[in-house]
Amino acid sequence: MMQDTQHCELGDFILHSGDRMQNARLSYVTYGRFNRRRDNAILLPSWYAGDHRGWDALIGTGQVLDPARYFIICTNLFGNGVSSSPQPSRAAAGPALPGGDASG
Repeated sequence: MMQDTQHCELGDFILHSGDRMQNARLSYVTYGRFNRRRDNAILLPSWYAGDHRGWDALIGTGQVLDPARYFIICTNLFGNGVSSSPQPSRAAAGPALPGGDASG
């Protein structure tokens, strides 16, 4: 089940370390729709070094995560090549991304 990647522009994002990620962007895909009560959302962040495609085997008609039942949001970590990555212009390695920031 292929979905188009969408982007949420966050602007300048302050990390736990205090560093600032300029023009941060969080990428995500969605499957399904909200129900009338809007209580059927499931948020699935990607894991370290993964991306939203890691959930593909569980999402689909008749699967555990069925878009006919749930509104599924799969996010991508900062630095995973789909969402924003630290800017190398700030410092040689860019801002540090501790685990709390990377997990979205």
